[in-house]
Amino acid sequence: MSSSPADQNQPKNLQVAKGEDVVIDPELETVLRPLSKEEYEALEKSILEEGVRDRVVIDKKTRKVVEGQNRVRICRKYNIPFEVTEKNFANSNEMKMWMIQNQFARRNLTLYDRGNLGLQFVSLKMSEAAKQRQREHAGTAPGRPKTLSSNLTEVSPIDVRKEAAKIAAVSEGTIAMVKVINEKATDEEKTQLSKPGSGVSIRKIYMDIRRKELETETPAFPGGKYGLILADPPWRFEFIEDAARSVENHYATMTLEELKLLPIPSIAHNDCVLAIWAPNCKLAEACELMKAWGFKQESSIAWVKPSKGLGHYVRNQHENLLLGVKGNPPTPLPKNRPPSIFYAPRGKQHSQKPIKVYQILEKMYPRFAKIELFATKRRPGWQAWGKQLADKPRGTASAAK
Repeated sequence: MSSSPADQNQPKNLQVAKGEDVVIDPELETVLRPLSKEEYEALEKSILEEGVRDRVVIDKKTRKVVEGQNRVRICRKYNIPFEVTEKNFANSNEMKMWMIQNQFARRNLTLYDRGNLGLQFVSLKMSEAAKQRQREHAGTAPGRPKTLSSNLTEVSPIDVRKEAAKIAAVSEGTIAMVKVINEKATDEEKTQLSKPGSGVSIRKIYMDIRRKELETETPAFPGGKYGLILADPPWRFEFIEDAARSVENHYATMTLEELKLLPIPSIAHNDCVLAIWAPNCKLAEACELMKAWGFKQESSIAWVKPSKGLGHYVRNQHENLLLGVKGNPPTPLPKNRPPSIFYAPRGKQHSQKPIKVYQILEKMYPRFAKIELFATKRRPGWQAWGKQLADKPRGTASAAK
């Protein structure tokens, strides 16, 4: 019997199915945020009144639902037929990646959900790439080992953050905050961030977490007050061309907001000088940080290096040491005032600063009590503070400069 014109025009992958014809896989359901009670009830009401408007997408081979699990549940409950579109997927990872990409078209997806899905997508993509390399490696010539070298799956956190941000169409900073929230926020906070219009922001939850961490993880500051404070903040860089050379491969970085939370004013003398290292791209943030700590920028010294380094707009060959003041500290004697630039080689360690800068500051302010923040080693005559110090603080500064 020949088919009708209507049957001929119907897509071949379109069927009218019963709920028993498809499979709801719990593992696939973990990819997406579950509907709230209110959202589920609204969907149920819509299906009962208007029917199923959207097709359910399933894997042709396994009959697993990859889009529309809640619609299937409701249709099973009320014995309502629904249309399905069959797609061919290689494996469950491919199904999950398709689900995530499909979600990005939703208008009510929150910023947190976008970031979270971006991270999941990259993780799945990395897993598939590793499996592919393993399959290729297993098929190498006889005599070669058929095990996957562990370093083939190693990926820099910067690479993950950058790729996830691109896929989710959010900033790398947002991805970094989402990662912390996923690990350390409460279920209630995550639920609020996934609810459109909740009024709770990613930044607020993230900063609450970091504030608590800084209170418990930050080493105790030495007692006393200091007339000269030298700081080399672990700046967080948003733009990284070469992840292998990122500062985050050497030490933990901090955002400007996190740096502002440090109790620097509590150790500063009423009349105090602050010297703060600032790469070219962080000059504005360094001035803002100075102000947050109670200082006003007055001058600067440039360390000129023997060779060019990295840079987004220019190849950097110097680093800035900004000088700020609080109160009314005396200016250095004319004979102790340095030129605005000095030349010194790079250190062997990442971000290591030259000995000459300590000599310059000691000559400028010989009688001031001095402290170095974010220090990696101790210098005679200076107090030091930082997570990278190998030993405990020794002594404190006097209350006077």
